[in-house]
Amino acid sequence: MGHVLLVEDDRDVHRVLCEALNRAGHDADGVYTKGDAEIALRTKEYHLVIADVRLPDGTGHEVARNAAEAGVRTLLISAYPGELAIHRMVGVEFLAKPFRLERLIAAVNRRMVGEPT
Repeated sequence: MGHVLLVEDDRDVHRVLCEALNRAGHDADGVYTKGDAEIALRTKEYHLVIADVRLPDGTGHEVARNAAEAGVRTLLISAYPGELAIHRMVGVEFLAKPFRLERLIAAVNRRMVGEPT
């Protein structure tokens, strides 16, 4: 399928999502911070970045900007549903936590091929 970078600071969620992505046939790498995501984006090619909106050292928006500069698509996730309207206005695909793993995999597969959100 493709190389996916997951940026999620909650270690339990991080583990579950990485495992689900790998089971679905994606090559998933995981990091916990915006800073580590920046390093990963400079050292490996990714097809997609999945980033939590709220990170300990920044935001998923900042990760998304860095990913876009590298030509990588982004999917944002957050446990704060009020952020959903903001992302729809700017055309960023967003999943509100909690979500079913099947929904995440479907969104990842759509983003990989560039289908509309």
